[in-house]
Amino acid sequence: MNRYLLLLLFVLPLPVPASHGWSEVDICKLHEERLPPGLNAESLPDAVSRGAVLLARYCTQCHNLPGPDRHTAGGWREVTSRMFMLMEVSNRFGGLMGRVDKLSHGDQGVLLDYLERHAADSVAAQNLSAPESGENPWRARTLTLLPLLLLTGLGLLRWR
Repeated sequence: MNRYLLLLLFVLPLPVPASHGWSEVDICKLHEERLPPGLNAESLPDAVSRGAVLLARYCTQCHNLPGPDRHTAGGWREVTSRMFMLMEVSNRFGGLMGRVDKLSHGDQGVLLDYLERHAADSVAAQNLSAPESGENPWRARTLTLLPLLLLTGLGLLRWR
């Protein structure tokens, strides 16, 4: 009997509050200091292009507007693949970031092309993403996962 309940726990989705401030943790504000303050759509390179419009429209649903020079071209491929997956999950199921609009596959390609075209050189991007002295990257990752771990624990208690 317990095996079936455990199987159901992994198969059935757990309810997740669709709020930014669940459990006193605002996921979107957690790493806000790493994004450039005051950047607006008009200050993007080639601001009227389709890529810049998509960047301003979709990426600001969850965080500040990042400049395309934030990462290298290779870095943007890695970052956007994670972001596109998060947008898909949040669009379909809601979650910690609430329900967000997602990009079509064609628009994903347009956005990635724009970001790669205006990407930073590798040295400048490494300096931007390097942790500050005394900063613990594992602590930040753990804090990001804390709501998920709490919800999983509550789900396990619920089936007890």
